[in-house]
Amino acid sequence: MLNRQNCFSSVRMLALAATMALTSVALGDEVIMRDGTVHTGTVVSRDRRSVIIDTEIHGISTRLTLDRNNVRSIVMGETETEAETDESTPSIENSIPSLPSASEKKEDERKVLKRDGYNLILEVPLKGTFGQDIYPLGIAESLAYAKEVGVTDVVFRINSGGGEVWCSSDMVEIMNNYRGEFKMHMLIESAISASIWPSFTCDTITMAPGSDFGGAVVYRMNTGNLEVDKKMNSIYANKLSSAAEANGHLGILVPAMIVSDNSVYAYKDANGEWAFSNTTEGIPSNYEVIDGPDTILTLKHSQAKKYGLTYVMEEGRSLEEFCKVHGIEKWDNAGDYGTQIVEESVEDCKRVRDQLEATITGFYGELGQYGGARTFRTAGSALNSMKKYMGHYKRYMKQAEEMHMPSIVDSFDQAIDVTYWQNWIEDTKKDLRRMYGP
Repeated sequence: MLNRQNCFSSVRMLALAATMALTSVALGDEVIMRDGTVHTGTVVSRDRRSVIIDTEIHGISTRLTLDRNNVRSIVMGETETEAETDESTPSIENSIPSLPSASEKKEDERKVLKRDGYNLILEVPLKGTFGQDIYPLGIAESLAYAKEVGVTDVVFRINSGGGEVWCSSDMVEIMNNYRGEFKMHMLIESAISASIWPSFTCDTITMAPGSDFGGAVVYRMNTGNLEVDKKMNSIYANKLSSAAEANGHLGILVPAMIVSDNSVYAYKDANGEWAFSNTTEGIPSNYEVIDGPDTILTLKHSQAKKYGLTYVMEEGRSLEEFCKVHGIEKWDNAGDYGTQIVEESVEDCKRVRDQLEATITGFYGELGQYGGARTFRTAGSALNSMKKYMGHYKRYMKQAEEMHMPSIVDSFDQAIDVTYWQNWIEDTKKDLRRMYGP
């Protein structure tokens, strides 16, 4: 009888293990290849060259290094082990040897050889809304590629009505990391609101025919309090103005683009050259108003040309015209890699953002469930769900940081203070156990 029970117990354990294994696979990460092959497991790392995934092949655990060029998409699942992982457990990541990658050969084939005496130019498009159509990941990978192949000039072609400031802020951090590696240029077709920060971070600013630049009212945040908003905008205007000056731009333009109280006046100095002031005091009476105290400056192509505020293009918007304006006579085009990687990065970044948003919503939804709980069981269930959501949140935030967008939480009305809520949940559970018993 005892043997039969042991046998039955063993069968149950095997069935349970099989079920758990299937659950792990179902909830794991997926790397979908362009040929239709799907690798399921845990994505260890990914960059523009490769994707590394721990998976199983014929029941044998292995680590694959996949060529990023052959990857169509990456789906990050919600593995149960992620939320329950003890952070004190040592990682075995470095103990598993990587399989050789086929990506290096293709990378070499795609490289552009820089010719002596020629500029090598990479164009990177910034089209659409920051934080929706434009993400820092595409910029990071484009600039990494530019450094690798010896690009001398990166031209950001921007056509954007602005968007979310966290995105432009993280982008600027990336751009600053590459300062001195090559020249960075902003070619403006339209650069409004949050677009102005990366624009002033570049070495040069060029306005195409019919372009506009500025209009960043309520640039950083909107608290609902007019005076607070104005103060915060003034602080960031001064900060950005200093950065613009450091990059060789006219810093006086920045406050006028952000705070309506600021003005820009133009007048001729003793040498007959245009000079600029934010006040009419002490300047000739025949000054001209670029922007008055009751408006936000949106600079027009004609103004930039008249006062020499930026480089201007007059005969078109092509890269050839850009090089002509900047006196670049001998140059090669580094290809469309910038366009390709910017477009490909959007899907992955949107997925992480959606996962974060759903996780935050779910977490605070469970907090509401706890607040309305009338039984010990309901309260405990809500607390456990909150803890699970925090596990997902930490994972997605780690992914966001790996994708060069650590500030993405600024785009949500609420974030999750993991340390605070972990302590709160544990303390609350202790209180419940004291009240209702173990």
